[in-house]
Amino acid sequence: MGKVRNKIPIFIAIFLFVLSAIFLAFPTVSNALYQAENQSTITKYNRNVSSMSKAEKEKYLTLARQYNESLTETISDAFVASAYENIKPDYESVLNFNDGQICSIDIPKINVNLPVYHGSSEDVLTKGAAHSANTSFPIGGKSTHSVISAHTAYPGKVFFDDLTELEKGDIFYINVLDEKLAYKICDISIAEPDDTSKLKIVYDKDLVTLVTCYPYAVNSHRLLVTGERIENDTTDSTKDELNKPEEKSNSFSPAVFIFIGIALIIVIIIFSKIKTLKKPK
Repeated sequence: MGKVRNKIPIFIAIFLFVLSAIFLAFPTVSNALYQAENQSTITKYNRNVSSMSKAEKEKYLTLARQYNESLTETISDAFVASAYENIKPDYESVLNFNDGQICSIDIPKINVNLPVYHGSSEDVLTKGAAHSANTSFPIGGKSTHSVISAHTAYPGKVFFDDLTELEKGDIFYINVLDEKLAYKICDISIAEPDDTSKLKIVYDKDLVTLVTCYPYAVNSHRLLVTGERIENDTTDSTKDELNKPEEKSNSFSPAVFIFIGIALIIVIIIFSKIKTLKKPK
Protein backbone atom coordinates (compact mmCIF):
# COMPACT_ATOMS: atom_id res chain seq x y z
CA MET A 1 0.00 0.00 0.00
CA GLY A 2 2.88 2.35 0.83
CA LYS A 3 4.42 1.91 -2.64
CA VAL A 4 1.10 2.76 -4.28
CA ARG A 5 0.79 5.90 -2.18
CA ASN A 6 4.30 6.95 -3.19
CA LYS A 7 3.43 6.55 -6.87
CA ILE A 8 0.25 8.65 -6.74
CA PRO A 9 1.95 12.09 -6.26
CA ILE A 10 4.35 11.34 -9.15
CA PHE A 11 1.54 10.49 -11.56
CA ILE A 12 -0.47 13.54 -10.42
CA ALA A 13 2.58 15.74 -11.06
CA ILE A 14 3.07 14.22 -14.52
CA PHE A 15 -0.64 14.63 -15.31
CA LEU A 16 -0.61 18.29 -14.26
CA PHE A 17 2.56 18.90 -16.26
CA VAL A 18 0.98 17.42 -19.38
CA LEU A 19 -2.16 19.53 -18.94
CA SER A 20 -0.08 22.68 -18.46
CA ALA A 21 1.99 21.99 -21.56
CA ILE A 22 -1.13 21.39 -23.66
CA PHE A 23 -2.77 24.55 -22.28
CA LEU A 24 0.28 26.69 -23.08
CA ALA A 25 0.90 25.21 -26.52
CA PHE A 26 -2.70 25.09 -27.75
CA PRO A 27 -3.13 28.76 -28.88
CA THR A 28 0.16 28.75 -30.80
CA VAL A 29 -0.37 25.40 -32.46
CA SER A 30 -4.04 26.11 -33.22
CA ASN A 31 -3.15 29.40 -34.91
CA ALA A 32 -0.31 27.77 -36.87
CA LEU A 33 -2.71 25.17 -38.24
CA TYR A 34 -5.28 27.89 -39.00
CA GLN A 35 -2.71 29.96 -40.91
CA ALA A 36 -1.73 26.90 -42.96
CA GLU A 37 -5.39 26.34 -43.80
CA ASN A 38 -5.72 30.03 -44.70
CA GLN A 39 -2.81 29.83 -47.09
CA SER A 40 -4.36 26.80 -48.75
CA THR A 41 -7.68 28.67 -49.14
CA ILE A 42 -6.01 31.71 -50.69
CA THR A 43 -3.91 29.54 -53.00
CA LYS A 44 -7.05 27.74 -54.18
CA TYR A 45 -8.70 31.10 -54.88
CA ASN A 46 -5.69 32.25 -56.91
CA ARG A 47 -5.70 29.00 -58.88
CA ASN A 48 -9.39 29.36 -59.68
CA VAL A 49 -8.87 32.94 -60.84
CA SER A 50 -5.84 32.11 -62.97
CA SER A 51 -7.90 29.51 -64.86
CA MET A 52 -10.62 32.06 -65.79
CA SER A 53 -10.81 33.77 -69.13
CA LYS A 54 -10.60 37.55 -69.41
CA ALA A 55 -14.30 37.65 -70.33
CA GLU A 56 -15.27 35.68 -67.21
CA LYS A 57 -13.31 38.04 -64.95
CA GLU A 58 -14.89 41.07 -66.59
CA LYS A 59 -18.34 39.59 -66.03
CA TYR A 60 -17.69 39.27 -62.30
CA LEU A 61 -16.32 42.81 -62.14
CA THR A 62 -19.28 44.24 -64.04
CA LEU A 63 -21.74 42.80 -61.51
CA ALA A 64 -19.64 44.16 -58.65
CA ARG A 65 -19.52 47.62 -60.24
CA GLN A 66 -23.30 47.58 -60.71
CA TYR A 67 -23.74 46.68 -57.06
CA ASN A 68 -21.38 49.45 -55.95
CA GLU A 69 -23.14 52.02 -58.09
CA SER A 70 -26.47 51.10 -56.49
CA LEU A 71 -25.28 52.08 -53.02
CA THR A 72 -26.19 55.41 -51.47
CA GLU A 73 -23.82 57.64 -49.54
CA THR A 74 -25.08 56.30 -46.21
CA ILE A 75 -25.16 52.82 -44.76
CA SER A 76 -27.41 51.38 -42.09
CA ASP A 77 -24.92 49.45 -39.95
CA ALA A 78 -21.64 47.90 -41.01
CA PHE A 79 -20.97 46.20 -37.69
CA VAL A 80 -23.79 43.69 -37.30
CA ALA A 81 -24.54 40.47 -39.15
CA SER A 82 -28.17 41.46 -39.78
CA ALA A 83 -27.03 44.48 -41.79
CA TYR A 84 -27.18 42.67 -45.10
CA GLU A 85 -30.63 41.13 -44.63
CA ASN A 86 -32.43 44.10 -46.18
CA ILE A 87 -30.24 44.60 -49.23
CA LYS A 88 -30.62 43.12 -52.68
CA PRO A 89 -30.90 39.30 -52.64
CA ASP A 90 -28.14 38.87 -55.23
CA TYR A 91 -25.44 40.19 -52.85
CA GLU A 92 -23.88 36.79 -52.19
CA SER A 93 -23.75 35.95 -55.88
CA VAL A 94 -21.40 38.86 -56.59
CA LEU A 95 -17.69 37.89 -56.61
CA ASN A 96 -18.54 34.56 -55.00
CA PHE A 97 -15.56 32.22 -55.30
CA ASN A 98 -14.35 29.37 -53.16
CA ASP A 99 -17.46 28.96 -50.95
CA GLY A 100 -18.18 32.64 -50.49
CA GLN A 101 -14.68 34.11 -50.72
CA ILE A 102 -14.56 37.54 -52.36
CA CYS A 103 -10.85 38.34 -52.19
CA SER A 104 -8.02 38.35 -49.67
CA ILE A 105 -6.48 41.10 -47.57
CA ASP A 106 -2.73 41.35 -47.07
CA ILE A 107 -1.25 43.59 -44.33
CA PRO A 108 2.52 43.05 -44.52
CA LYS A 109 3.44 45.13 -41.45
CA ILE A 110 1.54 42.84 -39.08
CA ASN A 111 1.91 39.64 -41.13
CA VAL A 112 -1.80 39.27 -41.89
CA ASN A 113 -3.08 37.51 -44.99
CA LEU A 114 -6.75 36.54 -44.69
CA PRO A 115 -9.48 35.42 -47.08
CA VAL A 116 -12.44 37.83 -47.15
CA TYR A 117 -15.97 36.41 -47.24
CA HIS A 118 -19.51 37.70 -47.83
CA GLY A 119 -21.44 39.08 -44.85
CA SER A 120 -20.53 39.42 -41.18
CA SER A 121 -22.16 36.39 -39.56
CA GLU A 122 -20.30 34.58 -36.79
CA ASP A 123 -19.73 31.60 -39.11
CA VAL A 124 -17.85 33.88 -41.50
CA LEU A 125 -15.90 35.65 -38.76
CA THR A 126 -14.56 32.37 -37.38
CA LYS A 127 -12.82 31.50 -40.66
CA GLY A 128 -11.47 34.83 -41.91
CA ALA A 129 -12.31 38.47 -42.56
CA ALA A 130 -15.82 39.60 -43.46
CA HIS A 131 -17.04 42.12 -46.01
CA SER A 132 -19.88 44.27 -44.67
CA ALA A 133 -22.65 43.65 -47.12
CA ASN A 134 -24.10 47.12 -47.51
CA THR A 135 -20.74 48.63 -48.38
CA SER A 136 -18.88 48.69 -51.70
CA PHE A 137 -17.28 45.52 -52.97
CA PRO A 138 -13.47 45.93 -52.73
CA ILE A 139 -12.70 46.21 -56.43
CA GLY A 140 -11.50 49.82 -56.42
CA GLY A 141 -13.08 52.76 -58.18
CA LYS A 142 -14.08 56.33 -57.42
CA SER A 143 -16.82 56.95 -54.84
CA THR A 144 -16.47 53.53 -53.21
CA HIS A 145 -15.97 52.60 -49.57
CA SER A 146 -15.52 48.95 -48.59
CA VAL A 147 -15.69 47.83 -44.97
CA ILE A 148 -13.85 44.66 -43.92
CA SER A 149 -14.05 43.37 -40.37
CA ALA A 150 -12.38 40.57 -38.40
CA HIS A 151 -12.13 39.35 -34.82
CA THR A 152 -9.59 40.32 -32.20
CA ALA A 153 -8.81 38.02 -29.23
CA TYR A 154 -10.52 35.02 -30.79
CA PRO A 155 -9.42 31.78 -29.04
CA GLY A 156 -6.75 29.88 -30.98
CA LYS A 157 -6.74 32.14 -34.05
CA VAL A 158 -5.16 35.48 -34.91
CA PHE A 159 -7.20 37.75 -37.19
CA PHE A 160 -7.00 41.56 -36.74
CA ASP A 161 -5.40 41.33 -33.27
CA ASP A 162 -2.43 43.50 -34.25
CA LEU A 163 -4.38 46.18 -36.10
CA THR A 164 -3.43 48.56 -33.25
CA GLU A 165 0.19 48.45 -34.49
CA LEU A 166 -0.69 50.12 -37.79
CA GLU A 167 0.06 53.81 -38.34
CA LYS A 168 -0.87 56.44 -40.89
CA GLY A 169 1.18 55.89 -44.03
CA ASP A 170 1.30 52.09 -43.71
CA ILE A 171 0.14 50.10 -46.75
CA PHE A 172 -2.25 47.17 -47.03
CA TYR A 173 -3.44 45.30 -50.12
CA ILE A 174 -6.66 43.85 -51.47
CA ASN A 175 -6.10 40.88 -53.81
CA VAL A 176 -9.25 40.53 -55.91
CA LEU A 177 -9.35 38.40 -59.06
CA ASP A 178 -5.85 38.97 -60.48
CA GLU A 179 -5.54 42.58 -59.30
CA LYS A 180 -3.55 43.76 -56.29
CA LEU A 181 -5.00 47.05 -55.01
CA ALA A 182 -2.85 49.12 -52.66
CA TYR A 183 -4.27 51.30 -49.89
CA LYS A 184 -2.35 53.80 -47.79
CA ILE A 185 -3.69 54.35 -44.27
CA CYS A 186 -5.01 57.89 -43.91
CA ASP A 187 -7.16 57.69 -40.79
CA ILE A 188 -7.25 55.68 -37.55
CA SER A 189 -10.05 56.18 -35.04
CA ILE A 190 -12.07 54.58 -32.25
CA ALA A 191 -15.87 54.47 -32.56
CA GLU A 192 -18.92 53.25 -30.69
CA PRO A 193 -20.29 49.96 -32.09
CA ASP A 194 -23.30 51.72 -33.64
CA ASP A 195 -21.39 54.73 -35.01
CA THR A 196 -21.01 54.36 -38.79
CA SER A 197 -20.37 58.02 -39.57
CA LYS A 198 -16.85 57.29 -40.81
CA LEU A 199 -17.97 54.47 -43.07
CA LYS A 200 -19.89 56.52 -45.59
CA ILE A 201 -19.01 56.73 -49.25
CA VAL A 202 -16.98 59.88 -49.95
CA TYR A 203 -17.42 61.39 -53.40
CA ASP A 204 -14.49 60.67 -55.74
CA LYS A 205 -12.59 58.70 -53.06
CA ASP A 206 -11.57 55.04 -53.20
CA LEU A 207 -11.54 53.87 -49.57
CA VAL A 208 -11.32 50.64 -47.56
CA THR A 209 -11.86 50.59 -43.80
CA LEU A 210 -10.67 47.72 -41.60
CA VAL A 211 -12.74 47.17 -38.46
CA THR A 212 -12.11 45.16 -35.30
CA CYS A 213 -13.18 45.13 -31.65
CA TYR A 214 -11.38 47.42 -29.19
CA PRO A 215 -9.84 47.37 -26.60
CA TYR A 216 -8.33 43.90 -26.67
CA ALA A 217 -10.67 41.32 -25.09
CA VAL A 218 -12.95 44.13 -23.81
CA ASN A 219 -14.72 44.86 -27.12
CA SER A 220 -16.67 47.90 -25.97
CA HIS A 221 -15.67 49.95 -29.02
CA ARG A 222 -14.47 49.49 -32.60
CA LEU A 223 -11.09 50.31 -34.08
CA LEU A 224 -11.39 51.79 -37.59
CA VAL A 225 -8.36 51.83 -39.89
CA THR A 226 -9.07 53.54 -43.22
CA GLY A 227 -6.86 53.40 -46.30
CA GLU A 228 -7.11 55.38 -49.52
CA ARG A 229 -6.19 53.82 -52.86
CA ILE A 230 -2.76 54.60 -54.25
CA GLU A 231 -0.92 53.54 -57.37
CA ASN A 232 0.55 50.06 -57.09
CA ASP A 233 3.51 48.79 -59.09
CA THR A 234 3.27 45.18 -57.87
CA THR A 235 0.48 43.95 -60.16
CA ASP A 236 2.93 42.04 -62.34
CA SER A 237 4.50 40.32 -59.34
CA THR A 238 1.02 39.35 -58.15
CA LYS A 239 0.37 37.65 -61.47
CA ASP A 240 3.69 35.83 -61.10
CA GLU A 241 2.51 34.55 -57.72
CA LEU A 242 -0.60 33.11 -59.35
CA ASN A 243 1.56 31.11 -61.73
CA LYS A 244 3.83 29.61 -59.06
CA PRO A 245 3.46 25.89 -58.30
CA GLU A 246 0.95 25.33 -55.53
CA GLU A 247 2.57 25.17 -52.13
CA LYS A 248 1.67 22.29 -49.88
CA SER A 249 -0.42 23.33 -46.92
CA ASN A 250 1.56 21.11 -44.55
CA SER A 251 4.53 23.48 -44.36
CA PHE A 252 4.18 23.97 -40.61
CA SER A 253 5.48 26.94 -38.68
CA PRO A 254 8.12 26.64 -35.91
CA ALA A 255 5.27 26.59 -33.37
CA VAL A 256 4.25 23.11 -34.52
CA PHE A 257 7.79 21.80 -34.05
CA ILE A 258 7.92 23.37 -30.57
CA PHE A 259 4.72 21.54 -29.67
CA ILE A 260 6.11 18.25 -31.01
CA GLY A 261 9.29 18.80 -28.98
CA ILE A 262 7.30 19.41 -25.79
CA ALA A 263 5.22 16.29 -26.43
CA LEU A 264 8.36 14.16 -26.90
CA ILE A 265 9.87 15.50 -23.67
CA ILE A 266 6.66 14.66 -21.80
CA VAL A 267 6.66 11.11 -23.19
CA ILE A 268 10.30 10.60 -22.23
CA ILE A 269 9.67 11.85 -18.68
CA ILE A 270 6.62 9.60 -18.27
CA PHE A 271 8.45 6.49 -19.47
CA SER A 272 11.51 7.23 -17.32
CA LYS A 273 9.30 7.65 -14.24
CA ILE A 274 7.46 4.41 -14.96
CA LYS A 275 10.76 2.59 -15.47
CA THR A 276 12.10 3.95 -12.19
CA LEU A 277 8.99 2.83 -10.29
CA LYS A 278 9.24 -0.67 -11.73
CA LYS A 279 12.84 -1.14 -10.55
CA PRO A 280 13.07 -3.42 -7.47
CA LYS A 281 14.33 -1.69 -4.32
